[in-house]
Amino acid sequence: MDATAASGARQATAEPKFGAGHLFLADSRMALALLNYARYRTLERWFGVPREHANIVTLVLALGAADAAYETARVITRAPLLPSAADTAIGAIGLRDAALAVAGPADRSGPLVGSLLAFAVAGGLVLPVLRRVTGRLRAAEHRVREQRIGRYRAATRSAGG
Repeated sequence: MDATAASGARQATAEPKFGAGHLFLADSRMALALLNYARYRTLERWFGVPREHANIVTLVLALGAADAAYETARVITRAPLLPSAADTAIGAIGLRDAALAVAGPADRSGPLVGSLLAFAVAGGLVLPVLRRVTGRLRAAEHRVREQRIGRYRAATRSAGG
């Protein structure tokens, strides 16, 4: 009786547990199987391709998409850096409308609201740069002052003062 209970306990512990890793693998396999089935159905419906030829058609379509992506990236990287005057005007109008939308409908009727908002945005962008520059100027002025004081002290010591 003890031997049977021991072997039963051994069999229960010998089974691997179905944990998160196994669940993830099972779910990912299921998702890939569903995507593969959807690919077969799409190719059959749109192109009339039987299941046997689906892989080669998928390869041809993927190569065509890669070529299109390459050509688009090449055109984008060789585009002129400065926009045209018409593009600049359209961008300015869009930026003005976006800024006025933030301000609210009541502020559209005020005089020079767009200019005020543009000045506020520019100030918000320039302020951190100005703070950094003034900090560097103060540090440079402090170094120059320390050098001048050091020279003055050296001169007074050598003069016997």
